Amino acid sequence: MKKFLFFLFFILPLITIGQDKVKFTAGGVTCSMCSKAIHESLSNDKFIQKIKPNLKTQEWDLEYKKDEFKFETLKKRVEDAGFSIITLYFNGKLIFGNTRNKKN
Repeated sequence: MKKFLFFLFFILPLITIGQDKVKFTAGGVTCSMCSKAIHESLSNDKFIQKIKPNLKTQEWDLEYKKDEFKFETLKKRVEDAGFSIITLYFNGKLIFGNTRNKKN
């Protein structure tokens, strides 16, 4: 139990320090090849530490090195793959797009 509490309060917070979390919805994604095209384009960004796509919701969860996220760079990479960004969240806050038309 002591080891668990130590991990929970001291080690776990250190894991997420130094990362910015980005979530975006891409427009025009219809299949796994579309998802792969975006994934390959994003993989060229040396500041992205983790890429997690969700084809059903057309959303991508990204983890960036702290203070290295640049919207224009992400937008260009997604557009180079042939798609567009519909909504974008940075560390949980909506910074681009709107959620009014989002399907539940």
